[in-house]
Amino acid sequence: MSVTTVTVQPGVFLHILPTQQFATTRILINFTRQHDVASLGGRVLASNMLETASQKYPSQTALARVLSDLYGASFGTDVLKTGALHTLRLRMTLVHDDFATDSQSLLRDGFAFIREMMCNPLGDAAHGFDPTVFERQREIALDEIAGLQEEKPFYAARQAINAYFTDPVQAVPAYGTTEILEKVSPKDAWDAWQDTMAHDRVDIIVLGDVDTATVEQAVAQLPLEPRAIAGNPYYEQELFPAVKRTVELDKVNQARLILAYQLKLEQTDRFQGFVFNALFGGLAVSRLFMNVRETAGLAYSIYSDYNPYTGLLMVESGVDHGKLVEAEDRIDAELTRLQTELVGDDELNMIKRLMKADYVVSLDQPGRITERVQNQELIGYHTTPEEWLAAVDAVSAEQVQQVARAVTKQLHYELVGGKANG
Repeated sequence: MSVTTVTVQPGVFLHILPTQQFATTRILINFTRQHDVASLGGRVLASNMLETASQKYPSQTALARVLSDLYGASFGTDVLKTGALHTLRLRMTLVHDDFATDSQSLLRDGFAFIREMMCNPLGDAAHGFDPTVFERQREIALDEIAGLQEEKPFYAARQAINAYFTDPVQAVPAYGTTEILEKVSPKDAWDAWQDTMAHDRVDIIVLGDVDTATVEQAVAQLPLEPRAIAGNPYYEQELFPAVKRTVELDKVNQARLILAYQLKLEQTDRFQGFVFNALFGGLAVSRLFMNVRETAGLAYSIYSDYNPYTGLLMVESGVDHGKLVEAEDRIDAELTRLQTELVGDDELNMIKRLMKADYVVSLDQPGRITERVQNQELIGYHTTPEEWLAAVDAVSAEQVQQVARAVTKQLHYELVGGKANG
């Protein structure tokens, strides 16, 4: 489907994807800036407050009632990272007007609701967000972080990321940390939201069976002033002189082995990186899954993930304590094979078929469609589905080998059980 992009104001962009493919209309309003610790805590808690209440809808009951009146519309907020950028997102899903029993425009009503949540938060400029609701939202956010810390695979991955990045800002997750959130006052969060509204790059994405003129009229009612277009999603760091080793003790029955590599590729070569990662460990038929887990039985779980914005390639695995050395040796051997031997046509074509099949499935998923639009806007590269499929097809065995040879191991992280835990 085609995308119509309109510059609403300098730094404020509207992207409309008209389609009759879905019975719903999806609206995203993305506020994006360079990721930094100073504003992060306020943005995270402001996001929680915007999702919870406003002057007109000061309680969960009032909020639920208006969404019910909008024929079961959903509304929420998220915070996320795209490389070195941080985004605060408002999202809403509405059914199409044809499903309404009267002549109202759900699209216009939906945008009016978004404007209320954006522009009239529960609180005031002098004191910030309502302190009672704010403290409750902070508690919820802290509980969520604490819960994540108890998930050992997640915890190990976060620890490995912290150890890998030399810039501590880049290591901080999109949702912040306990230490960051605990320091934020209701006034801090209020000011952070006002600053976000005034200065962040804004990308408004509307997907559905919509009239372009109607969408533009609704967006024109949002009080978004011109702002500078800033932000670079790409992050680079110097190579470590030697592989950094970190071993952490915890009460775990299954060890976590995480290996981090640096893989710098030009934007134009990103599809070669995607195919390499899928072949190496990104799919359930990858080299790591088939040879390390299935054939050798050295891991309970294993996969790789490649972030083209940071150049970080991570292999995460769950391993018996006694097999850590053997598992790492086998992972190293699989990478060496890709560096020294050309992958066969049958295997490469199978990987490509699976990648393309997943991509085609994603074209029926509104969330993945809008996410792709947002990412392409931030990096400045626009790829149609036809171009995406052709780019995957065009990757050769020689290019996969070149990518493999550009991979440099940087970090060895283990989370293991030990005597320190009794």
